[in-house]
Amino acid sequence: MRSLFALLVVLIVIPALAAPPVQGGPIPVPLPLFPPNNWWNLDISSAPTALNGGDYITFIGATRGLHPDFGGDAGGGDIYGIPYIVVDGDQAKKAVQFVEFGSQSDGVNHTNGQSFPFYPVPDEAKTMNGWIEGGQPGTVDQRNSADRHMLMVDKTNNVLYELYHVWWNGLAWEGGSGAFFDMKTNDRRPEGWTSADAAGLAILPGLLRYDEVFGPDEIRHAIRFTSRDSNGHVFPASHDAGGRSGALPLGSRLRLKQGKIITSYPPEVQKIFRAFKKYGLILADNGTDMYIGGAYDTRWDNGVLNPAFSSLKAGDFEVIQLGWKPPFTLVMTLPNPAGASDPANLTVTVYDANYNVATAYTGTIHFTSTDGAATLPVDYTFTASDAGVHTFVNGLTMRTSGLQSITAFDTIAPTVTVTQSITVGSASPKNVTATTVTPTQVQISWSASSSAAQYEVFRTTSTAGAFASIGTTSGLSFNDNSVSANGVYVYKVRAIDAASQPSSLSAPDVATTMLFTEDPVLAGATVVKAVHVTQLRQAVNLLRTAAGLGAATFTDSTPTVVKAVHVAELRSALGPARVAFGLSNVTYTDPTLAAGAVVKAAHVQELRAGVK
Repeated sequence: MRSLFALLVVLIVIPALAAPPVQGGPIPVPLPLFPPNNWWNLDISSAPTALNGGDYITFIGATRGLHPDFGGDAGGGDIYGIPYIVVDGDQAKKAVQFVEFGSQSDGVNHTNGQSFPFYPVPDEAKTMNGWIEGGQPGTVDQRNSADRHMLMVDKTNNVLYELYHVWWNGLAWEGGSGAFFDMKTNDRRPEGWTSADAAGLAILPGLLRYDEVFGPDEIRHAIRFTSRDSNGHVFPASHDAGGRSGALPLGSRLRLKQGKIITSYPPEVQKIFRAFKKYGLILADNGTDMYIGGAYDTRWDNGVLNPAFSSLKAGDFEVIQLGWKPPFTLVMTLPNPAGASDPANLTVTVYDANYNVATAYTGTIHFTSTDGAATLPVDYTFTASDAGVHTFVNGLTMRTSGLQSITAFDTIAPTVTVTQSITVGSASPKNVTATTVTPTQVQISWSASSSAAQYEVFRTTSTAGAFASIGTTSGLSFNDNSVSANGVYVYKVRAIDAASQPSSLSAPDVATTMLFTEDPVLAGATVVKAVHVTQLRQAVNLLRTAAGLGAATFTDSTPTVVKAVHVAELRSALGPARVAFGLSNVTYTDPTLAAGAVVKAAHVQELRAGVK
């Protein structure tokens, strides 16, 4: 018995283990990486060209073919392309000793030059192939012949760590340089600083990845490329790596000419080349001319990619005006997922060239969508009172299930544009009703949603807590048997179609796990009593407490005669609590109750409906 008890104690105190790091695969953070108006994600299809762009193409060589600088295994543990690692927020941080660009690296105390634990480097990278660029494990020192990049995505916090010239020296990790990027922001490296790439840019957002090339969505970002030399840098780059006259500066953009016909290529190649036209290429490093960056993945078919890429020549591209950025950029806040036929809000925020909200913007925005049946906001001209942000309340209704996109653009300035993806699933369930069956059971029911294969029920017990999934069902009701007496439980439901695409969450409903005396109170049959008021006060204060509002105080702490003021006070106390949980307003019989008015059964029953 003693051994069994010890074992149980061990089982109880062991914390949940962090998810192991994963090499490659889908990236479980919002895509594209970084905000939609980041330089990697800008639509440059209407951007102006450089006046001397032809000279730069001549430097590269107009007949120089493109080459996919990525693929699968190369044999002997070597690989093609740059691998990336997905970790969670609990991955242990390691100090990296920088021996080349420590003064321009993150994870360093720049007062004393000492590195500190900062980079979530997995131990697997020491001995396993395929975790570092080139493929050989960290114990193999190839810094004299290869870039040896290591890229790490923290999926919990949506941040990115990138290292250059990585090596495990047997005691510690060494690197040439290292950079941290918060992918929720458009923060740029300090001017003059490198990153893990010569230009000072992040590497991962510029790589072609297998999951996006063969996924349902378009590629919505520019692609990294190299040239044999460079000459200074321009925005968005922050660092020089050459001064060769006639060469492009780092940060330069190329765009595949719109007239280049690409319809003869395989579908996945057409998708890549469409991105070349819409988002272009960004010069990120010195290397072989017109080498296109991509992630290591054994599924790539270089027998298809190599000839397709080489058929495109540098002369098929034009150079975008050096350092170009649009005067304004747009970001849409969309429902994601959206329920088919569910009206939803759409917010457009306009930013200036420095990524500050453009409070003085007064342009006119037009919307289009791949969902031809969608209802979109009509053209809207921003006003001074918008201060750069406008919400179209219930202005968006998507109707076609699947992955769709919405484009917004300025009707006068075509460079001010953005396209964002939106997943459309089943319509969200309607008429969600939570009913207390017993103090330890709540039944949630709803109306059927078209194309729904199952439903998922979510619950929260306070406005301070997020809604958490508590179960799924293929039916139209769900019994929550994990409730306790005298509790407050707010529920939402979403539909999930056969393709596992979820709808948006339904409108909420609340259940207070109390049983009321004489329920329902019937007109002409039930006398309204003081106990009815007392119980309602208890239920309303339970809801107010869960909403973070605190208990209300009432006239006549122990009522013996039911008065109109008691009903009026309960209504006033209940309203803010329902608003805090996003619950609809209660419609009352006799909205205004004068002193001395007769309290009716309907008044009591309406209040009960508001809490249960």
